Amino acid sequence: MAPPVSGESGESPSVESLRIADDVVRFLRRYLVCEPAQADILALWVIYTWCFQHFSTATYLMVRSPEPQCGKSLCLELLALLCDEPWLSTGADSRTIAVLLLNGDNRIRPEEKFVYRPPYTILLDDCHQAFLDSERQPLVAMLNSGARASGRYARYRCEYCVFGPKAFAGNNNDDLPRSLASRCIPIVLHRRKPSEALSRFHRDLPPADTESLMQCLADWAEDNAATLAEAADRAPECLPPGLTPHQQDCAEPLLHVADLVGGPWPDKARAALATIFNFAGGSRSVQMLSDVREAFASRNYPEYLATCDLLSVIGRFEHRPWSEWPRNSGRRLSTLLHPFGILSRNLRVDAETVLRGYLLRDFHDAWERYLSPSPCSTTDFVSATEITAIGAACSAQAD
Repeated sequence: MAPPVSGESGESPSVESLRIADDVVRFLRRYLVCEPAQADILALWVIYTWCFQHFSTATYLMVRSPEPQCGKSLCLELLALLCDEPWLSTGADSRTIAVLLLNGDNRIRPEEKFVYRPPYTILLDDCHQAFLDSERQPLVAMLNSGARASGRYARYRCEYCVFGPKAFAGNNNDDLPRSLASRCIPIVLHRRKPSEALSRFHRDLPPADTESLMQCLADWAEDNAATLAEAADRAPECLPPGLTPHQQDCAEPLLHVADLVGGPWPDKARAALATIFNFAGGSRSVQMLSDVREAFASRNYPEYLATCDLLSVIGRFEHRPWSEWPRNSGRRLSTLLHPFGILSRNLRVDAETVLRGYLLRDFHDAWERYLSPSPCSTTDFVSATEITAIGAACSAQAD
């Protein structure tokens, strides 16, 4: 890959690229509570919006949170400050979105070369409002078509191209239809702890560094346009394992950007994507499946875990819905695992004690099918013939 040319700042290309990426991360984390991996992906996405037209696939984001008032709307406002030519709308209905996207500028005319025109970056807050009425299915088809540069949405006798970066904000994955959610990178925000210091965002007074940061992003995209276009013709190296085809489409533009930024960013981007797709899965059942694997790992992969022990471990996973479950939530657990064909069983601990719980071997198939590879494969599981830490209180626990 040819090195990028330096910008007007006089810094070397690598130093300038690293500074811009790090500045975007610092800008976002000044106001938002999110994991470092998700802040890194948000920063790469901001940079990507300034050069999206070089890629054949678009990166969509789904910003969500376990509870309200975790900063989803604020996140989209911050993105709108930094992204290239944004359109931010709260609670827009399907017709409003269609009027914006299906206009003359986005119409495909066979006799003319298509040129992307603003707005380039679509930001939809309270996105569930757009999928309530009878226009839901056409809107889903329209947005799905925009995930690929070759995608075309046909309406009457006209075809439209609505390709480009998009971000949706809602409380959970159910706010987006499944086919659209599968094309998004999930970004999970959390409510601020009293001990966490954040700056207050004044909506009528943008931060002083916004304008200079945007100019740096625009200059970087212009200076590196040829390099990005060349890189986009080939797949990035070392894609995180276990990604679905849609997840790969989302990941590729960000990985190309990270590879061009250089420094620690290629490794950080791959690690962040693997973490996000693995632990913020497309459904609560997949997230539970991942957390159960972590629970077995924390006990050195015994042959089985009692339901009470399993609930005790996953209940300590911060920011998960089950962290608020009461102790007698065996039925809730079994409901989430049932789609994978995983059922609780009677476990005989000794001649007098029988508990409800789960066998390790029942999870192997689902872990392999639905989760990214674990550092320890299922062939390396350590077998144990009993669980030594089962207390008397657990004997009364049942599904």
